[in-house]
This record gives sequence, C-alpha cells and structure tokens, in this order.
Amino acid sequence: MAGSIGAALRASGSRVLYFAGYKKVADRFKVAQIEQAADVVVWCCDEAPGFVPSRPKDRAFVGNIVQAMQAWAEDARLQAPAGIIGDSDRPIRLQEVDRLIVIGSDRMMAAVARARHRELAPFLNPAHTAIGSINSPMQCMMKEICAQCLQLQIDPLTGARRYVFSCFNQDQPLDAVDFDGLAQRLGQNSLQEKLTARWVERCKAELKDA
Repeated sequence: MAGSIGAALRASGSRVLYFAGYKKVADRFKVAQIEQAADVVVWCCDEAPGFVPSRPKDRAFVGNIVQAMQAWAEDARLQAPAGIIGDSDRPIRLQEVDRLIVIGSDRMMAAVARARHRELAPFLNPAHTAIGSINSPMQCMMKEICAQCLQLQIDPLTGARRYVFSCFNQDQPLDAVDFDGLAQRLGQNSLQEKLTARWVERCKAELKDA
C-alpha cells in the first residue's frame, strides 16, 4: 500500500522520503517496489546489523522509525551503501516535508504521532499534514455495516469527539486518532490471532512431514 502511494506521489511531481521499518532483518520484502516508490529510502531495523542499502542516496539505521527520523534530521551518520565513503548531504531534508503518511502497527503510528510534538518538533515544518492509515478490526470490509471498525477521533483543538468507519475512511488525521482506544480494540483479537498462528504452524509441520 505504501509503495503504491509513494509511486503515485512521485508520478504527480512530489519527492518521497521513505522510512521503511522492520522488526527483524528477515521481515523485509518487495525491496524493488519500495525503491521505485521513493526518491530516498531509509531502511530501519530493530535487529542488528540491519540492512545495507543498494542505492547511492539510500541509508540504513538500526533502531525504530522515530529514532531513524531524528538521526536523519540531525545529520547523524547512517549506514551507507557498500563502496560509499562518508555520508553525503541529505537530498530531502526533514524540514522540507509537508506531508507525513504513516502506515504500520498502531504502536508505531502512535509513537510517530507523539514524536511530532516532542523530539521531532524542532525538525518538522510546523504546517505539515500528518495522516495515519488506521488498521481497525474489520469484518464487512468497506460496507459500513458491522461497525467493528468504528474509530474514535478527538479534535486536538476543541476536544470534540466523533466516530468514523475506518473501513471506508482508513486514512485519518494522525493527531485526532484515539490510539489508546484503538490498541484496546485490537487487543480483543489477540487470543484468536495466537490460536490461528499456532494452527498454521501445526499445519506447516504436518505438510513438511507428509
């Protein structure tokens, strides 16, 4: 999804700075599509040693997305592609960014939402727009019927509260999303997800032994 958005933005004349984050090195896939969707990619991984970028302007960082964004903004030294000595100037400065599109886990999006007003605030354009792709529980899928995807939004200026159907309105203002409520609702599916994962592992083992 993020790749298609980046590709569309580039096609319309925008420049795209893409922070791609992963828990483990083995989690990364569709590298070529991500590179095509961005002018610059910062490959982030919680697991050392992380990644080695393949394009001259791309960089890598061991840590989370917020830490990588701060390192990029502060001109900290990041992992460069093999054969490149030193760290060239950032082709897209964080201060130049006027739109943030955040897609990922609820915890990651909540962390970026908070960081924009804290450690990242000195480096961001005060007039930037931040959108989160909200992954609420869903069943009916874009029909606005089952209401499992209802998401509370709280206006950061007035405190006014309203609910939206995330299935039909997945991209929402990052500052308005009630991430605590979203985390609680996603947690309701935790047991089912664990049982499904265990069943899949059992089936894979049986197929391997067959």
